[in-house]
Amino acid sequence: MTNVDELSDRYAPEAETPLIDTFVAALNARDLDRLAGCFAEGAVVNDAGREIRGRKAIAAWAEREFLAHGGRITPTRMHPVRALGGDIVVEADLSGTPRHGPTTLVVTLTEGAIALLRLRA
Repeated sequence: MTNVDELSDRYAPEAETPLIDTFVAALNARDLDRLAGCFAEGAVVNDAGREIRGRKAIAAWAEREFLAHGGRITPTRMHPVRALGGDIVVEADLSGTPRHGPTTLVVTLTEGAIALLRLRA
């Protein structure tokens, strides 16, 4: 995985992240409908190599992996990075889940929705 700090010269600070904010708020509020609405119809979540495809499957994954355990996500830094094709790198802390602690999310947006979400521990 690319070290985010190595990409600081290619950081795109003008990029906005309201969709990421909505995703985090929906997850922490346990609002699966709003969370699913953040994703494109054919979106993919890659959770450490496991692929979850489609809004319905993503909502079920979020419920099973996070919400069933009282999970929360707290972003610590967000980096829209041109070098990654405009992807947004989110460093965050996970709590209340079997996989807790620092994690990195790489988010690919398309047409106002999340097309790909990659999670790495």
